[in-house]
Amino acid sequence: MKKSIITLVLALIAMAGQAQEISKAEPTAADYIKLLNKQGYQVFALDMSKFEKKKYLMSPVIQVWSKGKMEEDLMSDFCFAYTNEAPKITVNLMPKTDTLCVCNFQFDDVCGFTMSLPMPPVKNEADGSEYSNFKSRPFVIHPEWKENEVIPIAAYSSSWYDPDDKICRNCDVREFDNDYLTTATFHNSPLIYVFGIKIKKL
Repeated sequence: MKKSIITLVLALIAMAGQAQEISKAEPTAADYIKLLNKQGYQVFALDMSKFEKKKYLMSPVIQVWSKGKMEEDLMSDFCFAYTNEAPKITVNLMPKTDTLCVCNFQFDDVCGFTMSLPMPPVKNEADGSEYSNFKSRPFVIHPEWKENEVIPIAAYSSSWYDPDDKICRNCDVREFDNDYLTTATFHNSPLIYVFGIKIKKL
């Protein structure tokens, strides 16, 4: 009995020793995605695989919001749409300069478009400095949709000056839902780009 206990203790010690070992690990795709995200590269996607292929038209939407009000619909003058040729639509955000980003809508391997969007800095009223910090957040995607109504995919928002703490901040919910207009971002941010699509049946 005593011998069995000693053997068990030695086995546990050996296992504990093994648990403290360090070994080399290869970086995964998820590691690279995190790195790209930190550099400002973001990809948002919609799954359209349950739609009957080539039976719907998808129109891109880019709205400009400021402190709870929609100021402009950048795509309203462009009357073009793409069929649901592919089972997935992606919206890609890429930094171009410190004050300019590039948005790319991709509807399949061939069809898509790119637009440059300004990212102006926010003034810190406490010391007069300028602060540029834009963050992207996804929208909750609900399975129900209505024809020709905007389906928001992601928002890209500027920071705002907080007079109480005397700092520029850009912190809020992880993703926007139907009540997005009540969020701190849509209430305070001076510039928000909302990316989405409209769907129409052929």
